[in-house]
This record gives sequence, structure tokens and C-alpha cells, in this order.
Amino acid sequence: MSRGRVAVLAGKAWSFLLDVLRQPSFIPFIAWHVAVRKVHLGELLKVIEYRRWLLGAGIGTLIDVGANKGQFASAIRALLPDVRIFAFEPVPDCHRALAEAFRADSAFSAYNVALGDGHGHLEFFQNAFTKSSSALAMTDLHVQAFPWTGSSTRIQVELRRLDDYADAVGGRGRTLLKIDTQGYELEVLKGASRTLDRIDYILVETSFVPLYEGQANFRDVYAFLTGRGFEYAGSFEQMMSPLDGTVLQADGLFVRSRP
Repeated sequence: MSRGRVAVLAGKAWSFLLDVLRQPSFIPFIAWHVAVRKVHLGELLKVIEYRRWLLGAGIGTLIDVGANKGQFASAIRALLPDVRIFAFEPVPDCHRALAEAFRADSAFSAYNVALGDGHGHLEFFQNAFTKSSSALAMTDLHVQAFPWTGSSTRIQVELRRLDDYADAVGGRGRTLLKIDTQGYELEVLKGASRTLDRIDYILVETSFVPLYEGQANFRDVYAFLTGRGFEYAGSFEQMMSPLDGTVLQADGLFVRSRP
């Protein structure tokens, strides 16, 4: 493991510890879900930070695009145990781990496809650090900031539109669409024009600097979603460069405008 990766992990561990200490009443809840239910600690701490909004938003359905191994989905399941989850993950190994993690969950469905604005097959960059896998090639800036992401293998994955699943992903309550596809977020949204009419909230990773070749930036995503009846409602989290502290990305929350 590289020295830079160790430093980042140490920083995250310290941040996690501070989060737990700030919320001592949640320690039994966190400990039980992490130790027994195998919920991802980092994602659980994130959603607990925004629990008041999540609990009050009336969310009954989660569409998780770029689910990886189910880290975010597991945290949402812990906080919202009755939510219906539809997860999409193109990397075969990650999809298998995802399906295995939720194998006993009758309110969970997983699809081994990449979502975008088209059909067929897509050349995909499977990264050794799987969370950085993308349909787009990395920029030098990404590798410089996160050198442990410098190794990728090209694979072929199935490409579909979210609209192809519009009738299958209906559920209960209001719907949260979460998109974390490493620079491919706008293509996912373009392939969801019909589905977006039934979405209430969108939590989407947006970038302020190019980390992937040809990716859309925050302004592009903002313009697309505000043009389709959503309002920007702030960010859940932002990621800064370990090199100079520049804000690289943020998880932007968009909420459907209500008359």
C-alpha cells in the first residue's frame, strides 16, 4: 500500500472517530450494524450525519447507480429499513459481492449493467481500486492526487438506459436516485428522461475539476437537472485533493420542484 493511500486512510479513520465521538448516543446503533449487519462504517457515519433529512424525506425507494459492493445501500438500509433498493453495478466482481451482501434481502434487486445513454456494450475501465472504475479514462490529475488508482484493466460491459428499467424500479414512497459513476453521471441522467418524472430526490457525484477524460462538471449537471424541474439543495459531502486541498468533487442533492 502506498504512503499516500496510508495517509488518506489514516485521515479517514481519524475523521470517523471524531464523528462517532460527536454522536455518542449512536454508538450502540453503529456498533451493531457494523459488527453484525456488516454495514460499511464510513457510509453509515455519512448517512447518520444527514439522518434528519433522510428520515423526514419520505423515501421508500432507492435507485443506486454505481453501487460498487453495496456500501451506500447498506447504510441506507440501516437507517431506512423498509426502503426498496434497486442497485446497478457494471463490474462483475463488485456485482457478485453486492448480490452476496444482500442475498437474504427480499426488498433488494441488483443488475450487472452500466447505465448511460445508449444500448449495447461499453469499453469500461475496471480499476484496481474498484470505486474509481469508470466508463471514462482517468486524467493525470486523478492519478497524481490518488496514485493507488493508477492501474486499470479494460473490460466489456453491457450498456443500458435507466429508462429500460423504468417499469421495474417502481416502489413505495418517494424515490431517491443516487448516482456515483466516476464522471459518467450526465450520461446516466440523459438515459433516464422518462424515469426522472418519477424521481423526487437525486444525490449525484459532481466534479469541479476534470478527473476523467470528457466528463461533465458541476455546471453541466446543474444545468441539466434544473432544466428538468429539479432545484439544487446543497451537498452531502465534498472531497478535497490530498495534494493542495482543492475541492475536487461534491455529492450534490437535487430536489424536485413542487408547485
